Amino acid sequence: MTFKGNAKLSHHARQRSAQSNLLAHDLELVRRYGVLEHRTGVLFYFVRRRDVHRYRAVEPRLARLEGVVMVQSLDGVVITVYRNRQALRQIRRKPKARMWPVGA
Repeated sequence: MTFKGNAKLSHHARQRSAQSNLLAHDLELVRRYGVLEHRTGVLFYFVRRRDVHRYRAVEPRLARLEGVVMVQSLDGVVITVYRNRQALRQIRRKPKARMWPVGA
């Protein structure tokens, strides 16, 4: 399954989006209208309440996506998708890079 922007979904992301009742079009809206945070070597896209209010006239379907987080690797593969209205606060607390060596 792919969506606009040529991003591919991992098996885990497909499962999690199905569990959250999210379509490929919904993930494209999260990418287009959500906030982008770059942390720990991945991209986090997050739809805030503020974004829903700002773009309501342009995209009314965005209202059901409030609190959706999409985690995408730097090579364009969507790793996971989940819902958490407080996620942006947690994401911003993460360090910008790993503090331990990979494989340790």
